[in-house]
Amino acid sequence: MIWYITKKEIHHNLMTLRFVLMIILLPTLMVANALIYGFGDGGYSAEVDTYHQAIERRLSRVKSDAEESLGRLAMRGPGEIYKRPSRLKFCADGADELIPNTLRMSERSGAGRGGGIVAERYNWREVWTLEYLPSNHGADATTLIKIDWVFIGIFMSFFVILFTFDAIAGERANGTLSLMMSNQISRGQMLLAKYLGAFFTLMIPLIIGILMNLLVIYLSGNIPFYFTDWLRILGMVGLFALHISIFIFLGLFFSSRVSNAITSLVWLLLTWVCLAFIFPSLIGLFVGTLDPIPSIEVISARKRTQLASIDAEFRPLEMSEVTKLSEAPSVNNPSATRRWATYFTRRSEIKTRIADEHVDQQLRQVQLARELTQISPIVCFQYAMEGLAGTGITRYMDFVKQVRRYRQTFIDFIKTEDRSDPESLHIYPVREGLSQKPMDPNAIPRFEERPSYQSVIFPVGLLILFNLLFLTAAQLSFLRCDLK
Repeated sequence: MIWYITKKEIHHNLMTLRFVLMIILLPTLMVANALIYGFGDGGYSAEVDTYHQAIERRLSRVKSDAEESLGRLAMRGPGEIYKRPSRLKFCADGADELIPNTLRMSERSGAGRGGGIVAERYNWREVWTLEYLPSNHGADATTLIKIDWVFIGIFMSFFVILFTFDAIAGERANGTLSLMMSNQISRGQMLLAKYLGAFFTLMIPLIIGILMNLLVIYLSGNIPFYFTDWLRILGMVGLFALHISIFIFLGLFFSSRVSNAITSLVWLLLTWVCLAFIFPSLIGLFVGTLDPIPSIEVISARKRTQLASIDAEFRPLEMSEVTKLSEAPSVNNPSATRRWATYFTRRSEIKTRIADEHVDQQLRQVQLARELTQISPIVCFQYAMEGLAGTGITRYMDFVKQVRRYRQTFIDFIKTEDRSDPESLHIYPVREGLSQKPMDPNAIPRFEERPSYQSVIFPVGLLILFNLLFLTAAQLSFLRCDLK
């Protein structure tokens, strides 16, 4: 009996105008997505070419420094670290053009004439520090809306409403609900049949659209697919199923609670607008005002003040008097070299601490906003898709953590290599206090970004929980509703 009613529901849905609209619009959007990301000028191929060129330039510079001396490499650092473009950006764009794709290990040099003992001019180079660069891409109105799979998923949740608002209320108004329930079928079975009918009707055009999308992208030849990519795409299809299922249960709940289909449609539309737009926007605004982040100008002023205090204490290479840094560092003057190391270390610690704290505060605010906005299943769907696609702010958070670990790995490598040179003073981070011998560039540890999918677990768990909650609500509502 369940399958009979399910087939009846599918047949009824296939004959409606809403299905005709969806079977036209959904594949059209999927093909448009494939054309934009597969053949667009700023697609994956262009991003990968730019990425590899930047990597080659960085490695060439690092090789040149290493072949000159370990001390030069130690002071200049590993250079800029780039975030690899995501092959599945067409699935979840994640507003990557608004997120920085580079972290820079920057350096600073200076010069001064020494007073007291030192009369020669000393050109010094301060040790590199990690800087967080802003995005190189501007944002305008045309870049805020992307026809990716997330947008199509939100579009589908709207169509789910159109397929379920009258699933029970319409039957009750026509008098067919009581007639069907007069047969040997329970209300739970009836609800299940209604659910399956809507679910299969919606999944058919979705699967067709996804297959067309992947075929066009594959034929473009611009985005290569590997085994892990196919697994992630399969996981995204599962996310679509969970997302659609939630709104089917929500539609069945409202359809069984109200007396007519129009009222059900109004309540469903209001709920959809709140979940898709109002709740995420209000919560994001609330979190932004709850803990305001200092501006770049404030952070820069704070950093300049603290660095000026250190400069006033050490006064490197003052002409008028003997100061802590009135002598240039050299292999023959270990005490002066250690003082310069103290100076560089304290400056580096201040710049690192201020920069890290500022970025951490920004990321904590973003993380809090993400956690609160996940009261909406639409937002959960978006975050889970971005997690599987390797895009969005969570990917950037993982990138920052991995670069910070690499920062320490690089420093430890320099110190270890320096200890193997008996002629070195082993004083970090001063070039004259480190080994002046060349080293093998191939021995330098390379940064390798490792994908992480831990951010997917929580939103997927919430999607499953939403399904259970709305299933329970729909079941209880249908059990108590009047059949006439």
